[in-house]
Amino acid sequence: MSQIVKIADRFNDLDPRFWSEIARMVEINKPINLGMGCPDFDAWPQSIMEAMADIVQNGSCLLHQYTKSPGHPRLVKVLGQLYSHLLGRTVNGDDNILITIGAYEALHCTIYGLVNTGDQVIIIDPAYDAYDMITKAAGGIPVHVALKRMDNRVNGENHSGWTLDFEELESKFNARTRFIIVNTPNNPLGKVYTKEELTKIADLCHKYNIIAIMDEVYEWLTYGSNEHFRLASLPGMFEKSITIGSLGKAFNVTGWRCGWAVTGNTKIREAMTLAHMSSVYVCPTPIQEAAARTFELELQKLRDNQIDDMYWTQLTSLLTKKRDMLFNMLSELGFNPMVPEGGYYLVADCRRLIDRLNLNDYFDKRGKTFSLVRWLSKHGVQGVPLTVFYRQENQHLAEGLVRFCFIKSDETLLKARDALIRMTQLVDNCDIDEQQHHNNSYIIEV
Repeated sequence: MSQIVKIADRFNDLDPRFWSEIARMVEINKPINLGMGCPDFDAWPQSIMEAMADIVQNGSCLLHQYTKSPGHPRLVKVLGQLYSHLLGRTVNGDDNILITIGAYEALHCTIYGLVNTGDQVIIIDPAYDAYDMITKAAGGIPVHVALKRMDNRVNGENHSGWTLDFEELESKFNARTRFIIVNTPNNPLGKVYTKEELTKIADLCHKYNIIAIMDEVYEWLTYGSNEHFRLASLPGMFEKSITIGSLGKAFNVTGWRCGWAVTGNTKIREAMTLAHMSSVYVCPTPIQEAAARTFELELQKLRDNQIDDMYWTQLTSLLTKKRDMLFNMLSELGFNPMVPEGGYYLVADCRRLIDRLNLNDYFDKRGKTFSLVRWLSKHGVQGVPLTVFYRQENQHLAEGLVRFCFIKSDETLLKARDALIRMTQLVDNCDIDEQQHHNNSYIIEV
């Protein structure tokens, strides 16, 4: 008698299928893919490729064997030095840092290592869907609060303008609250939390004795006068927070899957390490070695105040141009894009386009924004509906909003512009046909 295979109960309510749907749309429709959050050109620093090539060709035998489970010593050391500089305090790599398979595993180890059944985790929408998924799988209860959109126009441009209601936020705290997760710069909005906002969050952490998980994978990408502020630098918060970073986002090698978690609380680090050792156990040594060598070069520039020569300064300059390029093309074509403060995503308000379209052939029970994304994909450009980043009760706040990624080659962005032009022409022609049909319906034959 064959055994009946049943998915474990802890995974019953999890549904990560949407991203598979996006991949399927791209496979079938072959649109210009502005949905996927990774570059389609060589955006990495040459130094990291040179380091990896040297390791593969000339590296010692030990660089191709297991390294220490909590992290390769050279990488742990340089990250400790880097965060000591960034936080203005001593960060000891051996006590305060865990290396993981991407930032995703850092989130996984944090939640699995510290959440018990029934513990609550506050998540600020819009949010990376993994926060909710990992919390549920660990037996925790996600508690959502949403950023609210504000009318925030600067020099005629529609900026991200999203704010957090701190009275509503505090109402979510109780004796069962274990964590609050904050993503800054935010994916998908590009919102960069200010020092004042993070100070209020820190005050709540102290008041209710909870831990802040700071997802800061886009920490190096802020634009204009916006600056990334680290909550862990506030009084008492190094010990009450976990700061998560990503090699893939830092140096645009997302396929290398290397991340880290930094905390001033040795018991938190111990809990995360136990979760890490009971699953992945150890991360690839060559990748960690190449990462360490590259961070050493960038850290030296930072210490020498050679800011203009740093990779992240040059990358931000490049992405500012790409952001403006995408913003301008969407504006010219009648979309209503918002200027992001950080990251490499741009959100556009597409409600006017939805109102003009007949989306019956693209019906999706999850709403018109999903239908629009299917229509966009079919006609040449892939985006992501913002509603997927919201808990169901908050999705009305994101209706009509679509996320596009701009860390793409100029060639890709120009192809997207051509496809969008064809779409707007198609919509305009449909409007004309509909108007002619409307006018003809009033003709009386004699």
